[in-house]
Amino acid sequence: MLANKYKLLEKLSQGSFGKVFKAENIRTGEIVAIKTEVKLKEQKSLKMEAKIYQYLANTDGFPQLKWFGATNNVNYLVTNLLEHSITALISKYGRLSIKTVLRLGTQMIERLETLHGHYLIHRDIKPDNFMINISDKTNKVFLIDFGFCKRYNYEGNHIEFKMNKTLIGTPNYVSLNVHKGCEPSRRDDLESCLYIMIYMLFGKFFSINVNDKEQNALKILVLKKDQLTNVPRFLTVAINYVRTLKFEEEPDYKYIIRIFSELLEEQVALERGKNVEVDDDGTIDTEAEAETVVNSNEVEAEAEEDDDYEWS
Repeated sequence: MLANKYKLLEKLSQGSFGKVFKAENIRTGEIVAIKTEVKLKEQKSLKMEAKIYQYLANTDGFPQLKWFGATNNVNYLVTNLLEHSITALISKYGRLSIKTVLRLGTQMIERLETLHGHYLIHRDIKPDNFMINISDKTNKVFLIDFGFCKRYNYEGNHIEFKMNKTLIGTPNYVSLNVHKGCEPSRRDDLESCLYIMIYMLFGKFFSINVNDKEQNALKILVLKKDQLTNVPRFLTVAINYVRTLKFEEEPDYKYIIRIFSELLEEQVALERGKNVEVDDDGTIDTEAEAETVVNSNEVEAEAEEDDDYEWS
């Protein structure tokens, strides 16, 4: 029991920085998510994260902070409970249809545009940090976990470019520049987001079994440079655009979204032309998504092209 009102129900996840629990507010019956960290003098990431949630309060696509507190042993942060991460969706469906990837990807870019509009960069964009509520039929994407979040602009002045920085984030999804030791900026959040879309589309991304972390990161860097040739053109266009951005340059989010929306319109028109039933409400059909992934014409064609393609 925390704060005499939150009853822990089950552990949802655990990482190097703490644990996340499903919990119940025994006074209201509300089911919430509680993130905890061991209280250490040198570690105050959860307190900083709580401040960011306060700063982003009532912003669309971001969880709402309900409580922040501490016991003798742990700091804890309470937010509304979200259902599924991108990782969980891939675990369930294997890979997602191109329409679903485009729709979710558009929301992901929009969340980054909003975050960056508040002069913040995330610095740990990965599938676990995008959550989706499917049961309410909105399929709204939420961006979570701001433990690595950082302000990039102070009173109109962009932070300075630096090199030889320790890699921040998850090696599979960080940008080429972050791999090289560059200070992260807005462009790097976007590049990570596009890698997640590749993961959603193929159901897998780089998988390297190397115990040495530095060697692992180096091999992933090489693969990102050399093995994106089979990625659909709309993603390579977006990735190439983001990779050309300068450190301080403001990305054209609408340009990236336009790439996605134009292809989505083509997919919908293609299905209509083939008399395939189309749902244009932007939702994920949880009953049909697995069948869509296996049986849709466009994905079957892509699967045939990808038979010899491996992320290794």
